[in-house]
Amino acid sequence: MAIIQTITNSFKTDVLSGGMNFNIVNRALTLNTQDVFKIALYTSLAELDATTTAYTALNEVANGSGYTTSGLTLTVSQVPTTGGTPTTTAYLNFANAVWTSASFSAASALIYNSSNANRSVAILSFGGTKKATTTFTVQFPPSGVGSSIVQIA
Repeated sequence: MAIIQTITNSFKTDVLSGGMNFNIVNRALTLNTQDVFKIALYTSLAELDATTTAYTALNEVANGSGYTTSGLTLTVSQVPTTGGTPTTTAYLNFANAVWTSASFSAASALIYNSSNANRSVAILSFGGTKKATTTFTVQFPPSGVGSSIVQIA
């Protein structure tokens, strides 16, 4: 297995069973609190794909040098929205994740829900190992149909 960029299979099931709350106002849930989503970075030795079900420390970037294991907390920058023409795609997005004083290398990332047993959301492949010497940024694409990081069509 390698690093495969994808929305994970378990995320799809969790969304349909109410295990993910990306919005602070969700009438379907009794607790209107947004879940905490995090992003962790991994080396090229990681094995991450659609079958990844939860956060793992195996082959994560080492603690120190501007990185803390378990990663950063993400900010939902675009709550679930339906858009496009016709309006058949629901999407959401995150604000960029930035590590400062960074001196490490990473080949991929895992977005996961730390409020729900660290369940996986998505795997991001960087297309090779990227080295940081001052700042490391995971830049998310613009919000919208065809570009947001999480979309359900």
